[in-house]
Amino acid sequence: MTPGRQDLDALAHERASALLRRWLSETHTPVAPGALQLQLGPVRVRTEVEHCSPTGEHGFGPIRVLDESGAPCSRADPVLLATACSAEARSRATEDAPINGCGAGSAGEWALRALATGRTGFSGTAREDAVLARSVNSAGEAQRWLDTHVDRELVPALHGLDPDRDLSERATASLLTRRCLPLIGMLGRRGAADEDELLSTLATRLRQLAQVHRGRAWLLETWLDSPTLSDFAVLNGAGLRYTGPARRPEPVLHEVPNPLHRPELPPGVPVPELADWSLRPVALEDSADLDLVHRWMNSEHVASTWHQAWSRKRWHEELSAQLGGQRSVPCLVFDGPDPVAYLELYRVARDVLGRCYPHHPRDLGVHIAIGDPQRTGRGVGSRMLRQVALGLLAADPECRRVVAEPNVHNGRSVAAFGKAGYVREGEVGLPEKNSALVVFER
Repeated sequence: MTPGRQDLDALAHERASALLRRWLSETHTPVAPGALQLQLGPVRVRTEVEHCSPTGEHGFGPIRVLDESGAPCSRADPVLLATACSAEARSRATEDAPINGCGAGSAGEWALRALATGRTGFSGTAREDAVLARSVNSAGEAQRWLDTHVDRELVPALHGLDPDRDLSERATASLLTRRCLPLIGMLGRRGAADEDELLSTLATRLRQLAQVHRGRAWLLETWLDSPTLSDFAVLNGAGLRYTGPARRPEPVLHEVPNPLHRPELPPGVPVPELADWSLRPVALEDSADLDLVHRWMNSEHVASTWHQAWSRKRWHEELSAQLGGQRSVPCLVFDGPDPVAYLELYRVARDVLGRCYPHHPRDLGVHIAIGDPQRTGRGVGSRMLRQVALGLLAADPECRRVVAEPNVHNGRSVAAFGKAGYVREGEVGLPEKNSALVVFER
């Protein structure tokens, strides 16, 4: 039977939704119920988040492309969306990255071939799993499916693993984040079961397995205790490329939030002491502090990298929010009476960066802007970054690492962190950029 217009529209929406879910996951974009708008390369899209999923299997209303005025002009075609994601991913990466290499292919080519064959692979979930998810229609059936999956598929697969810990990332991706968790998410999105209840059941079963299968306990405990889990990226990542006649992506490992982990949030952010400068939180009751931050952020040398050339009112709101919460502390650094730099010190577990790597609960992070243009290019930033790291480690004895995420395109900033003793450990996708993850270990 030839599919009708309504069936084709539903299929296109399903595929576009799968692409959107992947992009949100691979750029660690926080999602909440309600309106969602994204700029993907040259394309701006808008939709409504109708189901917010702890596993990332969000449900969307119609996904529409917006015109230059911001008005919706068409539904998002999956090939157009894949092409837009590809353009955005290429611009996020440096020119010498594999994704920008000759013959790397693109997500748009992948989508065209996938649609021609009827197999998209957008979500990473096999077709038979999607069929299975559609066959489960109640919470009881979902619980029975999960028990059967653990006993008949997960346990034998665990036994077949090489116990070498180096396999833990790919084992996690293939057995958990690309199989069990998406299925739980699909059941939640369809309303067949409550995701939190299924996740609680899965966590209980994994704890039981860790007691019985001691040789695999290290992997199971990682699944339960790590704040993030390994997944495969297919849309965003410097190492990504599409090869061969089918233009299938060679997946790139990345980290996603672990829905099985329920951490206790750590305390707020300590204010460190520096050897060569004085540092204090911004005082909003002093209008001079607000004027200074506003002026620096609107200066060319800062605005070109921070992209926060906001109005004075908006900066007042931003600083008030930071000072009123537990996530970050905005600070000013002085050389004697002279203001030198603006810092934001933050607790990683409370920041979007906490979604991107397996952080320790007490990890701390830093953003820096040398506001005084006369101090730039003289090594001041590197010396300050080192002293900030040492000061934070001294202020919180339980902190193991101080981290930062400069834009991969900001070579001067990445180099400054390197001179300060921070080690580049990888690249992470964030909502507005791809960043180098740099780490200063205790």
